[in-house]
Amino acid sequence: MTETRFDGLFELNPQTVRCPYATYSRAREEAPVWVERLNAFVVTRYDDVVSVLRDAVTYSSAMASGPASVTPLARRMSDDPEASDTLRAHVERRLEISRSAVLLNADPPLHVRQRKLVNKGFTARRIATLEPEVHTISNDLIDTFLGDGRVDLVRQFAVKLPMTVIANILGVPESMMETFKWWSDSFTVGTGNLNLTNDELEDMFSAVDQFYDYFTGQVTDRRTRPRDDLLTDLVHARLDGEEPLTLNEILQMLVQFLVAGNETTTNLLAAVMHTLVTDPGLMARVRHDHTEIRALVEEVLRLESPVQGLFRTATTDVEIGGTVIPAGSLLWLVYGSANRDRSAYPAGDDLDLEGALSRQHLAFGKGEHFCLGAPLARMEARIGVETLLSKLADIRLDCAPHDVKYLPNFVLHGLKALPLTFHKVV
Repeated sequence: MTETRFDGLFELNPQTVRCPYATYSRAREEAPVWVERLNAFVVTRYDDVVSVLRDAVTYSSAMASGPASVTPLARRMSDDPEASDTLRAHVERRLEISRSAVLLNADPPLHVRQRKLVNKGFTARRIATLEPEVHTISNDLIDTFLGDGRVDLVRQFAVKLPMTVIANILGVPESMMETFKWWSDSFTVGTGNLNLTNDELEDMFSAVDQFYDYFTGQVTDRRTRPRDDLLTDLVHARLDGEEPLTLNEILQMLVQFLVAGNETTTNLLAAVMHTLVTDPGLMARVRHDHTEIRALVEEVLRLESPVQGLFRTATTDVEIGGTVIPAGSLLWLVYGSANRDRSAYPAGDDLDLEGALSRQHLAFGKGEHFCLGAPLARMEARIGVETLLSKLADIRLDCAPHDVKYLPNFVLHGLKALPLTFHKVV
């Protein structure tokens, strides 16, 4: 396989980013392939992806977010002779904090210790207590545009619902919502984008630094004035025989909760509604029976995975699908491809609600690093869609289908906007 097969994806060609699945399908016909542009092997088959995810020893998560995420970019900028003194100070702080590998980037046994310490904040019981709040937020957001007859569902709902929920969980006041969103965008702007300019990097690291300043103060506050929020849980988490979380560990966890709580759930919500408005038969079916929403969410997670794939690093020479992978090599595990592999999912590229709740897709990963926030994302998507369908009728796309634009990102897969028209349910 030649590198040109992935050129459109990594160069962020809008049509390829919108629908990378033909690229993935062709890639699954052959073994994992080295791609110079990504500086990684691309792994697309279900069995190969799962074999890596199940082996946290042979495949390290140290660079799980990939070569264009914040820490690798900080390393690159620290060696750039043209970087300003301000930028250097920002990246040095990031590098210092990132020396504490955390959850997504941590390997056993460190990952096991951290997971034990934070599990309390993500239990089924804790998530269930949030359902009334998510209902209230969903209704309040819809009421802001209900009389307009049209909405950009991404900007006015899909962004704001999960952002408000995670902000409340972390104790961030409503007055800081715009700043909170800016921080979230800044942590993800490089992930899945290999083409950032120095000006974009300056803005990104400035936001990152402000995030650290704010939450360092909040951690200090929670040590003496605990509240009923996740940040307090992290600060005071204790287990027999385990060291408490350090400040740097907490800051890194907050970054991951921020991104997972905002970007990925936003993309999921928008994808579910886009799927419905482009399939009238499916819309009618789900309107008739809201219990189908759970299955629909699972199928959209499989078919339009908000995170198209994460990375691992081989700790020793290995062979995957007939390809020899040298020790130290980076691998991009393409969940978005594995989730459509007919060897694991007979429906392949087709949406199939039957049995969707029993199928185990890879949108949240698998094994030791399965996403902590998966129950929260599922609950927000279910309630958000249910509330939209309860209050909005005759929902239609307010642009030509080919004019729907996607984020310029090959890792985070989501809509930039979703313009809709509708009538109020009477």
